[in-house]
Amino acid sequence: MQARPRSDIGDARPRLGGRAARFAAVGLSGAAVNLAALHLLAGVLAAGEILSSALAIEASIVWNFVLHDAITFRDRRGTARVGAAGRLLRYHAVSAVGALVQLGTFVLAAIALSRASGRTELGAFRYAAQAAGIGAAFVWSFGGSMRFAWAEGGAPAREPLALTALAPRVAFAVLLVLHVVPIWLVPYLPTQDGPLHVENVLALLQHAGSPLLQSWYVPNLGAQPNWLTQVMLVGLLRVTGPLAAEKLILTGYTVLFPFAFRSAMPRGTRGWWAALLAFPFVHAFPFHMGFWNFCYGFALAFLTAGFFQRTRGRLGAGRFAVLALLAVLLYLAHMVALAGAGVAMGGLLAWRAGVSWSRARGHAARRRRVLHGYARRALGLLAATGPGVALALVWIAAHREHVAMRIPFLELAAKLGVGYALVSIDRRELFLSAALMLAMFVAFVHLSLARPGRGPRLRPQDGWLVAAGVFVLLYFAVPDVVAAGAHVSDRFAWFALVSAAAWIGAGSAPEASLRRITVAFAVVAIAALGVRFQKQRELSVLVAEYVSAKAAIEEGRVLLPLALSPHGPRDDAGRRLGYRVKPFLHAAGWIIAERGGVDLKNSQANTDQCPVRFPADRNPFKTIAGSLGRMEGMPPCVDLAAAARAATDYVLVWGATREELRTPCGGALEAELAAGYEPVFLSEPRGLIEVWRPRTTTAAREVGGSW
Repeated sequence: MQARPRSDIGDARPRLGGRAARFAAVGLSGAAVNLAALHLLAGVLAAGEILSSALAIEASIVWNFVLHDAITFRDRRGTARVGAAGRLLRYHAVSAVGALVQLGTFVLAAIALSRASGRTELGAFRYAAQAAGIGAAFVWSFGGSMRFAWAEGGAPAREPLALTALAPRVAFAVLLVLHVVPIWLVPYLPTQDGPLHVENVLALLQHAGSPLLQSWYVPNLGAQPNWLTQVMLVGLLRVTGPLAAEKLILTGYTVLFPFAFRSAMPRGTRGWWAALLAFPFVHAFPFHMGFWNFCYGFALAFLTAGFFQRTRGRLGAGRFAVLALLAVLLYLAHMVALAGAGVAMGGLLAWRAGVSWSRARGHAARRRRVLHGYARRALGLLAATGPGVALALVWIAAHREHVAMRIPFLELAAKLGVGYALVSIDRRELFLSAALMLAMFVAFVHLSLARPGRGPRLRPQDGWLVAAGVFVLLYFAVPDVVAAGAHVSDRFAWFALVSAAAWIGAGSAPEASLRRITVAFAVVAIAALGVRFQKQRELSVLVAEYVSAKAAIEEGRVLLPLALSPHGPRDDAGRRLGYRVKPFLHAAGWIIAERGGVDLKNSQANTDQCPVRFPADRNPFKTIAGSLGRMEGMPPCVDLAAAARAATDYVLVWGATREELRTPCGGALEAELAAGYEPVFLSEPRGLIEVWRPRTTTAAREVGGSW
C-alpha cells in the first residue's frame, strides 16, 4: 500500500504554523537589514527620514524574497503558478502594498511620537516608528505571499506569466514610473492651488503659537468636505518640508488613480491591457489646477465603483462596512467625487438589473426574483452610502445660495468634443486631447461592431456607458459654480470621459482589438507627458524667480501678493504661458511656507471649506478688494490705502506689463504704489516680481535705527 503524499490540506495546521514561523524568522532578518539600512542612510549619511525609510524597505524586500524562495516556500517552487521571475514580480507587488502599509504606519507613529515627546526631530524614535510599520505589514505580507506570490498552480485562477501576459504589466509599470518621475524633476511643480494647500495647513499647525495668525485666521474644524488631503498633509509636514510634502501628495494620487481604474477592469491579462486606458487622464486639468482633494476623490470614486462592481451589489456585513467607509472618505475628499461614485455604481447596478430582467423574458417568476433581488441590492447601496450622502446634503443645503454662472450650451458642447477637461498648461495639449477623443470615437464604433455573436447584445459592462451618459447630462445641466465649488463642468466631463474609457476596457471585444486601442491611448499619454514636462520646466524656473522675493521679506509679515499676469509672461506669439492654469496666482504661498506670516490673497481662507478662514470683520477680500473677482482679476482691483490700514508689510507685484498697467485698475495700482510705497526688491533675471513696502514703515525703521 502506497503512502499518501503529504498535502497542505491533510496537515494544514502544522504546515501553516511552521511556514509562518519560517516567514517570521526571515522577516526578522529582513527587519535587521531594514533597520541597519535606515541607520546607515538617516543616522550616518543624514539623508531625509522618508527617503531613508523607503530605501530601507526596498533593501529588505529583496533580502526577504531570496530567503523566502529558498526556505519558507521551497516546497512550492516546483508547483507555483509562475517561475522565479514571476514570483519576484508578484512578491514585489505584495511588498509594494506592504511598503505603503509600513510607510503609512511610520508616518502616523512618527507624528504620535513627536507629539508625545514634544520634539520636532525623531532621533532614536525613528527606530520605534519603523518597527511599528514592520509589524503592521507582517500580516499582509504573509497572506499575500501565500495566496499570490507563491500560489500553487492547481488554483482555478491559474494564469502563467508568459511573455504575452507580462507585456501589459510591464507597460503599466513603465507608464506609472513615467508619470511619477516628472513630479520630482522640477524644483517647483507649477499648479494653481498647490501652494495654498501647504500654506493653509501650516497656518493651522502654527496657529496656537502665533498671535499674528490668531489675529488673521480662525481654525475651521467642522465636518466640511476637502479634508482628506489636508489631513494627509498634516502628517507629511511633520516629517518633511513643504515642497517634498506636496510632491508626495501628488505622487500618491498619480499612483492611486491608475490602480483604482485597474480595479474596475476585468481580472487577468485583459484587465492589465485595459488599465493602460487610464494614463491619458492622470495629469489632466484638475491635477495642474491643484485640486488635490478632487483628484483623490476621483481615484477613490473608481476604486469604490470597481469594488461594488466585483461584488455585483451583494453586500454582506463586511462589504457594507467597506462601502460605508469609502462613502465617507469620498465626502471628505470632494462632493463631486461622491456624486460621481454614486452615478457609476447606480449605472452599473441599474444596467445589470435591466440585463437580468431582459434575460428572464417569458418567465414571470424569474422576473419577480430579479425585481426583488435588485431592489434589495439598491437599498443596500443607498444604506451603505447614506452617511456620506447625508453629510453632502447638509453641506449643500447650507450653501445653496452659492450658485453662479452657467457656461453657454454650444461652448460646453465644443469643449466636450475636444476633451477640453484634459487640457491644462500647454496649448498643444488641445491637439492631443482631440486625437484622444477621435481614438475614443473610433474605439466605440469598432468595439460595437466587433462584439461576438450575431448583433448587439445587452451586457452588464455596458453600465459604464450608462454612467458616462449620465455624466454628460450632468455636465450640461449643473452650473459651473455650485455649493461654493467651481469648475464643476470640467469635473463631470472628466468623469464622463474616464467612464467611457472604462466601458472600452471592460467590454467583451476581442483582446487584439483592445490591445490596439490601449496602445493608441498609451502613445497619447506619453506625448502629453513630453509636452507638459517641457512647460513644467519652463514655468518652474519662473516660480523660482517669484520665490526669490523672499530675500527681501522678513519672517512673520503680512503680505499682499498681486498677480497682474497670473498665467505667466506671454510667449513670442502673445499667448499665455500657463494657458488654462495660473501658476503665479498663489505662488506667494511658497514664501509664506518658508517665512511664515499672512497672505491677504489667500482665497481658500475666503471660504469655509478649508483648514483656516478669515474672520468676517477682517476679510481682505471684502475690505481691500470688495470681492474675489476683483482681488484675483487681471489686473487686480484693490484699495492699497485699505491695505495699509490693515497693517500690510509688503505688496508683491508679479508681471506688471505695460498692457496691464494701462487698464483702469492697473493704472490706479501703479499710482497708489508710487504715492505710498517704496520698491525694495526687483527679481533677476527678468524683473518679473517686485516687492514694495509702505513708506511709513520705512520712515519708522530709519528713525528707530534698525537700518
